Amino acid sequence: MTPHLSATVLAIFLAAALLPAAGPAAAQTGWEFKVTPYGWMAGLDGDLGTVPGLPAQDVSLSFGDIFDDLDYGLFLFASARNGPWVVFLDSSSVQTTSSSSVNGPDVASVEVESRTTTLALAVGRTVSQTPVSLVDAYIGARAWWLDNDFTVRTQPSTGQGTLRKKTDADWIDPLIGISGQYQAAPSWTIFGNAEVGGFGLGADLEWSVMAGASYALNDWFGLTMAWRHLAVDYGEDGITYDVHQSGPLLGATFRF
Repeated sequence: MTPHLSATVLAIFLAAALLPAAGPAAAQTGWEFKVTPYGWMAGLDGDLGTVPGLPAQDVSLSFGDIFDDLDYGLFLFASARNGPWVVFLDSSSVQTTSSSSVNGPDVASVEVESRTTTLALAVGRTVSQTPVSLVDAYIGARAWWLDNDFTVRTQPSTGQGTLRKKTDADWIDPLIGISGQYQAAPSWTIFGNAEVGGFGLGADLEWSVMAGASYALNDWFGLTMAWRHLAVDYGEDGITYDVHQSGPLLGATFRF
């Protein structure tokens, strides 16, 4: 049960330089904005413990396993660039509901509603640029919020009715990273990024790598495809969130 709940984290995250839209890497004047709603079809592996006092559980779930319990998944990336300076923002919110009939002597059923929300903000600067390529280094932070609501329906013979319990955890991870893009053809851009964070200030360690390509349909709209791997190791106050997530990303980028 707990695996399904906590596995709700499809998301999270984009790396702070995620999903650049296709377009020339040459220097521009004035502000350039990109907004990318996206989806991450990630599986999840690792150790999850969402109830203090109970041991963490080893979890291995495919995206299909997670999707079965998915209530909603909202993901948005945005960037603003002016000359060598760039600001990145990435946010995600995912909720799943998992329920199971127990039919035990005391418990009839258990339902868990799990929410994972992240918000990342980073500031970067171009460190290398050619007419067809661009490399940025950035620094920032990502905030995490994990919430689980447990509803236990007892057997009528116990006289206890419905019992509810809530657990939550939140933390902020500092981040540093590097991202790059290369214009392989007029409409195609290849991109990638790598970042690391946490450093024991929030999570013990958080890191991710991502690579993909975007195709510009016109000057203001493009499609993006990528593969991303994210790992985070957090443990505090009886909550364990030590997981790896991998899977394809699909996004639609609006540029103005």
